[in-house]
Amino acid sequence: MRQDPRAIGVGLAAALLTGLWWLPIRALELAGLGGGIAASALLLGGLPALVLWRLLRGGAWPTRRALLGAAACGAALVLYSTALTDTTVVRAVLLFYLAPVWALGLEWLGFARRLKPLDALPVVLAALGLVAVFRGELSLDGWRMGDTLALGAGMGWSLGSALLAAAPRGHTVSLAMATCTAGGVLGLALTFVVPSPSTPVDGALATVFALGTLYLAPSVVATLWSASRLRPTTMSYLLTAEIVSGIASAALLLDEPFGWPEGLGSLLIASAALVEIVASEPVTTQT
Repeated sequence: MRQDPRAIGVGLAAALLTGLWWLPIRALELAGLGGGIAASALLLGGLPALVLWRLLRGGAWPTRRALLGAAACGAALVLYSTALTDTTVVRAVLLFYLAPVWALGLEWLGFARRLKPLDALPVVLAALGLVAVFRGELSLDGWRMGDTLALGAGMGWSLGSALLAAAPRGHTVSLAMATCTAGGVLGLALTFVVPSPSTPVDGALATVFALGTLYLAPSVVATLWSASRLRPTTMSYLLTAEIVSGIASAALLLDEPFGWPEGLGSLLIASAALVEIVASEPVTTQT
């Protein structure tokens, strides 16, 4: 057994759920909360449930390193959420999921991972997947702020995953609180960079807390629980399952293209995740 199968299963489920992240963001936009405000509202809306959960369960607090990693993941989520409002769902999802490349570099530099020829295969598969989805037209023409934010989100997620994997395991709900707080604050700050006109409609606050409690809190807790038990690269590749649910749901519910290039790209990127999981070495985590 190379890695905890429970963590892999929970991480996969969390990825499929996170792939639908754009749905609550768009729902909050319809409620009058735009851009970074929508992302901040969703993250902060999950805080009350997490605080209550933390008070009921108690337990030890995470280390500073783990809290910093959780905060980096929160920053990545809000960058990704803001990117969704300034570029297409397909571009945002795939630029974010260059994360495994950054994660592999971090493992090599900071965790003394020994690189083998097989480690190049997932990177090549993921790169070919991006080329397929962008239909071979990888240029800076039409590059938007949202594309930059999605790319930065992937880097932030890789850093957060690396810090979580290296730290002693702490209370996952406490980490989720750090994720939501950091992401919520950054989202508000981003409104000065990417303007987010907001005119909340009646019932907007109830929508925020409902989505935060029923969607945000469980998905963040599941993701962080897995991230603290898997290698950063494995977790990043595992979360590429988001591409399947994200692109497929966008194709079904939005007027966004989904043809053979998107299908082939999704298959290649998912294959990269499978290769990393099967070929990875055993993991030693701190307790």
